[in-house]
Amino acid sequence: MPTRLGRRGVRLGAFAVGLTLLIGACGGGGSEDGSDGEALAQHTSQEALAAMVQADGAPSTPTGTLRVGSWITNNSFDPVAVTLHQGSNMLAEYDPLFQIDKDYKPVPWLVAKWEEPTASSVRLTLREDVVFHDGAKFDAAAVKANLERAAATTTSPNANMYSPIKSVTAESEFVALVEFTRPYPNFYYNMATPAGMMVSPAAIAEKRDLTRQPAGSGGWIFQPGEFAEGTKQVYTANDRYWNKDAVRVQRVEVNIIADPTARLNAFTSGQVDLINYVPDANKALVDIPGSRVFSDLTITTSVIIMDRAGKVVPALADQRVREAIGLLIDRDGFNVAVLGRSGFPAGGFSSPSRPWYNEALNDRALDVQRAKQLLTEAGYPDGFSFDFPSTTSIAPGVVAVQQMLAVGGINAKIVDLPPSEYTAAQRKGAYPVSYLIPTAVDIDQWWTRSVSNKGPYNPFKLTDLQDLESRYEQGLAESAEQRAPVLKELQAEVIKRGVIFPLSLRSRIAAASDKVAATQQPFLAPEDWGLRPHYLWLK
Repeated sequence: MPTRLGRRGVRLGAFAVGLTLLIGACGGGGSEDGSDGEALAQHTSQEALAAMVQADGAPSTPTGTLRVGSWITNNSFDPVAVTLHQGSNMLAEYDPLFQIDKDYKPVPWLVAKWEEPTASSVRLTLREDVVFHDGAKFDAAAVKANLERAAATTTSPNANMYSPIKSVTAESEFVALVEFTRPYPNFYYNMATPAGMMVSPAAIAEKRDLTRQPAGSGGWIFQPGEFAEGTKQVYTANDRYWNKDAVRVQRVEVNIIADPTARLNAFTSGQVDLINYVPDANKALVDIPGSRVFSDLTITTSVIIMDRAGKVVPALADQRVREAIGLLIDRDGFNVAVLGRSGFPAGGFSSPSRPWYNEALNDRALDVQRAKQLLTEAGYPDGFSFDFPSTTSIAPGVVAVQQMLAVGGINAKIVDLPPSEYTAAQRKGAYPVSYLIPTAVDIDQWWTRSVSNKGPYNPFKLTDLQDLESRYEQGLAESAEQRAPVLKELQAEVIKRGVIFPLSLRSRIAAASDKVAATQQPFLAPEDWGLRPHYLWLK
């Protein structure tokens, strides 16, 4: 049953008033005062990351405890079973096949080098000195076991990353050939996320329960005796790790602090050294003397309509209704009221730094009168209602959408969920409409995960985007620049059809104490909500 606003209404009352004042005053496109350009200039982590690099004074052996303030718990330690956000807690335990550098390009990690024999295959040459914590060897057979297991797990929240895998062949002890059902341009990017973490082949063969028994090869080893469910995870340095230069702290403590205010207080009071997922409204509160802030426009806050056949909410089957929802979205108002002007209210789903950014979509504007007209034409002059899920980390954004839709007579009844259950509820089809935060950097990930009928966010098994799927697949073998016109077209078309609507590009914000240094520039991939522990040390 939906929960009443109750205390949420008290906490967010001022916000709601602020948003109401903005609706109608903003046009939904870029701001007229030029602040959008200023916001874009402010969103770069590169300077802060580079400032962390300090080799002098770094310990030669792992020393000290790195304390991380995480915003979400993981219900499993199986990389195939967790979302990318949940998997970030496990970066100390597991190694992915690749890492992502500051330019968002793949760099070697467990994979030493690679080549593409055909447009639909990749040959991976692996490191030969990697051993899992349980003593199993990392080799081509291990890659085969992992990728084939992942591809067979259709219930994975990252199924879109695994589904193109057709077969894996161990050509020799340390060379694996991965063949795909189609060209797979973002395979490297995906395998640098938690979805690419490798599990011990012994654990896979034994069908070991990985829910609370991780089996990685990472630079730190999970300590079950110090584990506190939903509160703390502890990892200690792996003295057999293949990359000793990357392990400079003895302990990594992941402290689960779901409440953003409590997490902020833990950071500013020195209880944690790193803080993940800083809400935009709190950015100024962590940007203080003694800290470094990492902010990049890598996320597109969005509203996705999954029940487009009207199985749960009949009104949503009418494209006029879905179009009306899009016309009620005030992107400028959202950026001001929710993101404190730190976002970029683009009309599409791509960061301006990417080749598929569609500037023409910025002309889409708020139009309440037209939205009400469409609702009347569709037979809903007094609107309609639906259940709208929320959770702690996105509550202000969800309330913003509720307020926007209410102007058109649509009642989005908020249902509060625990953070660890929110994504699963979306994938199960428990709700017809959801607030989604897909990547703004990797358009292939955006399409295959968030939009495609083949992706995990199609719980109602719709087939309404098959023509667009064909358009997407036609250009997969081309370069990003060559594909840009089609990818721009896809963004425009899903908005036109009422599939998904952008609210604003927003920043992925994390922070670190200036006591945290690094022997080389740390890893902060586009979908990471905080620094990876590799190369970090404490002054």
